[in-house]
Amino acid sequence: MSGSNAFLALWNGLDRSDAREEYEAWHAMEHVPERVGLPGFLWGRRYVRGSDAGGSDAGGAPSAAGSSYFTVYGLQGLDALQTAQYADVIAHPTPWSARMRPRLSAFVRRPCALVATAGASSAAHLVAVRATTADLPGWSAAAMQALAEAEDSALLVRASAGAVPPALDLAYPVGGERIAQAVAGQTTVVLLAEHCTAEGARQGAQWLLERLAPWSLPGAQAESFVLQSQVVRGDLPADVSQHPHSRLPPRLGPMNRYFSR
Repeated sequence: MSGSNAFLALWNGLDRSDAREEYEAWHAMEHVPERVGLPGFLWGRRYVRGSDAGGSDAGGAPSAAGSSYFTVYGLQGLDALQTAQYADVIAHPTPWSARMRPRLSAFVRRPCALVATAGASSAAHLVAVRATTADLPGWSAAAMQALAEAEDSALLVRASAGAVPPALDLAYPVGGERIAQAVAGQTTVVLLAEHCTAEGARQGAQWLLERLAPWSLPGAQAESFVLQSQVVRGDLPADVSQHPHSRLPPRLGPMNRYFSR
């Protein structure tokens, strides 16, 4: 995943439909750039589930409580989520972040160690899968082989697999996420399947799920998304991209457009 050894996967909706425009502006213009500027963060991409994507549980343009997004950050390692700078942006949100946090709903956060990746390119359509395994070594070995075969046979443009370390604390003070108690011997795993078309991504993800079924527990959740915005660390201002202890200033201009409404 472009130099990543880990990734942070997040799913969320919005609690009301009239927040969509402001949420998308805040997330693309302030929130993701702020996160990507932190130590150990390499890039961030936001996807939306909409009429061009569809999903296992939705179709049509995002609206009301059904509005749904997927964000993924490439990390140098999971220790990027343990730095003082990361703790600071969570504990001391910008005014715009403090305004938008209550709008998040159906929030799911899964920090993953990268198990395997295949494909040098990326594509706009993505299926994000959350699953569980009781045999992480077996699942990981099978995922390495399956991802390589999917890319080599052009089933997918790019595919990535990650696992949530069992000892990692999933509690997060944003978005009202309800963390299920971990089951001993079970590990949450995440698959990201990319293709140039929505149908191609769905077919590729389904192929991966079938290949990995012998090492997976029932109940996998697959959702389809399309890329909406992205930020790469090298595109940030030089004082942030080259000096990881700096924090991007709040985007007061864009924020004031919505505060004044």
